Amino acid sequence: MDIKVEIISKEIIKPSSPSPKSPISHKLSLLDQKAPNCYTTFVLFYHKNSSSNLENIFDSLKVSLTKTLNHMNPLAGRVKDGFTVDCNGQGIDFLRAKVHEDVSNVLKNVKIQVLRKLLPMNPLTRSDDNVLLALQINCFVCGGIAIGVCISHLIADGSSIATFLNTWASICREKNDSINISDNLFVDCTSVFPPKEVHNFSVFQFGKKDQIPPKMAARRFVFDESNILALKTNADCSTSRVEAVLAFVWEAIIAAMQKRNNNNAIKNYVIRIPIDLRRRIQPPLPQQIMGNIIHMAEANWEVSEGALDYKLLVKKVKASIKNVTKHGFDAKHMDDTVSAINKEVGILSSTSLCNFPFHDIDFGWGKPKWASVGAIAPNLVVLMDTSDGKGIEIWLGLVEEDMAIFEKNKEFFKYVSLSRSIF
Repeated sequence: MDIKVEIISKEIIKPSSPSPKSPISHKLSLLDQKAPNCYTTFVLFYHKNSSSNLENIFDSLKVSLTKTLNHMNPLAGRVKDGFTVDCNGQGIDFLRAKVHEDVSNVLKNVKIQVLRKLLPMNPLTRSDDNVLLALQINCFVCGGIAIGVCISHLIADGSSIATFLNTWASICREKNDSINISDNLFVDCTSVFPPKEVHNFSVFQFGKKDQIPPKMAARRFVFDESNILALKTNADCSTSRVEAVLAFVWEAIIAAMQKRNNNNAIKNYVIRIPIDLRRRIQPPLPQQIMGNIIHMAEANWEVSEGALDYKLLVKKVKASIKNVTKHGFDAKHMDDTVSAINKEVGILSSTSLCNFPFHDIDFGWGKPKWASVGAIAPNLVVLMDTSDGKGIEIWLGLVEEDMAIFEKNKEFFKYVSLSRSIF
């Protein structure tokens, strides 16, 4: 299905009264510099609230947002150079949109193209004034709401998005100033991860607005609790549910790429796995700290190793994650990663948002019916918990040719369902 989304208003929201402790600038670490040159997206869906009208809800979201920015001042700032965010309180984009459809109809047949319309901007390009955060409040004709989020990956990873949304929701829900929220959610990590000259990094080279994206297909798949347990049993080793699902998806993607590249032009297949370093560095950081406190682990499988083997891929994924430590991360890894990008390497990027409290984000009218990313890139798989916390759903983006082959993998569909309905 397609939907009509009409922009009703666009405002600039600024911090209401920044704390005297708020920094004048925020220093970017090497991990920030290495972040993808795009916006991270998210969409939260809520059913109609019978106790409040949309106008009151909209006003409450705006007021609480200005207070939230007091504690997260860099989000309202602008990138000054390759090393600094100027915390000038310039503000964020805040859009209101009318969706000419019922939210239940949208969730019955979820498509990434529809989710994309609920976002405040094209996540692959930069806004005219380099805004770091943009929000779109989508009001459905039934009274339901979807909150679309675009936040620059330059200063926020998956954990940061959860922190921002839950902080905003708690302030909105409590409707008072007595909530104990730290003013030190952004910390200087440059002593641990010193920045480098930015000309070596792509994060500041945002895509052009007229850039034509590659032809790709995006699909949503769901692994229920029983199938995840079966995968963990098949792995023949102690493994987490995320590791089991990730290795299984990687195996199916390698198989699809091999069929399309039957001349064996691709000799090496790589999966990149973001690892949260907050608890791994010394001293450890609180989970709510904002920024890119992640490192990309890499697992490799070479064609010369023989036939594809799920158990082997699980072990490779587990080993790559286990090997990530603060002392194992240095600037040399950046050079190794860049040099690996060539025609003989098939690269799959991944993001796991599992175990983050996205399904608990309550602004005062209940928890979300569904939470999801709002956009997907080619050769990217995103994992999230199902709403009951027991299963895992994924969004997978592949070039059209690979997806066509992928969807014919009968072994893959023994463990997953192509779930189009949220209900």
